[in-house]
Amino acid sequence: MLMIKIHSIRNKIPVNDLIVIPILVILVSAFVQGWQGMHATFNGASLPSGNSNYTQLFEDAIRTSIRLVFGLVLSMIFTLVFGVLAAKFTPLRRVILPIVNFMESVPLVGFLTFTTAFFLGLYPHNVMGLEGLAIFAIFTGQAWNMMLTLYQMLRIVPHELVDATAIFYCNPWQRFWRLGFLYSFPGLLWNTMVSQSAAWFTLIASEMLTIGNKNINLPGIGSWIGCALNSGNIHAVLWGLLALIINIVLFDQLLFRPLVRYASRFKIEDKSVSSKQSSWFYTCLAHSLTGNIIRKIFATSRVFWLFVLPKLWYKMKFDRLFSSLSSLNELWSKLWYFFVLVICLYFIYYLWCYLPFHYLTQLPLLMGLTACRVFTALLLSIAIFTPLGIWIGLRPNLLRFFQPIIQVMAALPINIFYPLIVVALLTWHQNLNYWTIPMIMLGTQWYILFNVIAGASVIPGQMTDVSRIFHAKGIIWWTKYILPAIFPYIVTGIISAAGGAWNAAIAAESLSWGDTTFKAKGLGAFISASTTSSQDPKAALGCLAMCFMVALCVIFIWRPLYRYAETRFKLD
Repeated sequence: MLMIKIHSIRNKIPVNDLIVIPILVILVSAFVQGWQGMHATFNGASLPSGNSNYTQLFEDAIRTSIRLVFGLVLSMIFTLVFGVLAAKFTPLRRVILPIVNFMESVPLVGFLTFTTAFFLGLYPHNVMGLEGLAIFAIFTGQAWNMMLTLYQMLRIVPHELVDATAIFYCNPWQRFWRLGFLYSFPGLLWNTMVSQSAAWFTLIASEMLTIGNKNINLPGIGSWIGCALNSGNIHAVLWGLLALIINIVLFDQLLFRPLVRYASRFKIEDKSVSSKQSSWFYTCLAHSLTGNIIRKIFATSRVFWLFVLPKLWYKMKFDRLFSSLSSLNELWSKLWYFFVLVICLYFIYYLWCYLPFHYLTQLPLLMGLTACRVFTALLLSIAIFTPLGIWIGLRPNLLRFFQPIIQVMAALPINIFYPLIVVALLTWHQNLNYWTIPMIMLGTQWYILFNVIAGASVIPGQMTDVSRIFHAKGIIWWTKYILPAIFPYIVTGIISAAGGAWNAAIAAESLSWGDTTFKAKGLGAFISASTTSSQDPKAALGCLAMCFMVALCVIFIWRPLYRYAETRFKLD
């Protein structure tokens, strides 16, 4: 009798809500506080720096987190729209994929050069203009990788699953949300995590903005670390690094790890998954009254999203309208290509009038040096981190242990390592050229590692069983089982890593710590020096040269790789 009473009392006490509700209240309060600071008045002068006030670091971390959340939401919207368009419509695919591959390798400096005036004009005399510019910089650091991942996953959905949706009379809207999106969700989630780490990687550049001849530092962890590096304040660097790590761990524990736990249900298996990712916050939320309320809200929204919206679409005869328009596909394709051609000609004319072409004779050598470093770093990253990613991805226990560690390491900006590299250069009297390749690898290896882990962790159990039945070992295991199984993920990781490598080259070829500066000859150092001296036309010329090299890679390497992965390695 006593046991029954105790059990009934425990059921009435929302123990998990005592954990969930305070966390949600703290998050909402922090968001409101940060949001108010993002709408302060801006008179064009430099914002106050909190680098000497360590109590200000908490507010800086809040502002940085809000920017990351907004950047993530905008990146996800971009991914869902353009990823689906590229996967489903061939004329759009021929334009979207080259543009996204091209944009992925455009240096962050290039985006900021041409968009600063636009964002400041949206919010004149308001900090929100600078915040919008910083959020856009974060967006450019992660949106392209996420969109390419969704596109790649939608292209390899097994035909038997598509046939199953036809048997259940799913319309195209329902087919995407109930099959395409859910099939892509595990891989997209892992790429979202590495993309978020890439956003952290660009944090210093996104929060330390150059407007004309003025340097404007937005309150945030990135500007804190950047100011500390410029002044040679190692204590401030360590405090900023601690704030960055705490922020990453909170994102992991409160957002990504619960989502990874939830995504485990979408793995293709003929049997229940015996080992799932664990998440204390997911468990608390799932067994709380707050989680139950949220679950009911989502259940109601799911019915509206999946069934009511399509009925409205068909009721308003939009399906017939688009069917009639699709009969003119050839016309729309020609009009689309004509529109793209006009836009390209306009920008070519604009750049022709803007760029200083007397620097052209210097560029071929600089482009060649940087390209050699980038491809060397890329090949080393593939050789080292593909086996490591497979080893981690096939072992759930290792995956749970290494996931937060990898996220933290991937998020550390190259600038964090400047003090160590400066000490090494001064101690052994070495040249920066020897250090550029490992520094570029810091901007490439995590893309490959995360994508390989994502591919290895979602391999169907029956494929693993077949490899064991046939006693596949050694070279046979690698060439006939594991590499074909994850090849689409490897391709996505390589393409994303290439984009990160070109951006990392800018930071790797020009190193500053306090009053000490080292430079390696290359295109990255050319762009960095032009940006530092506020020579925007010269910096734009360097960015354009880098984009030209990326375009060659897109045409002759990445597009053939895409086609090979789609046609040769598809789970059917």
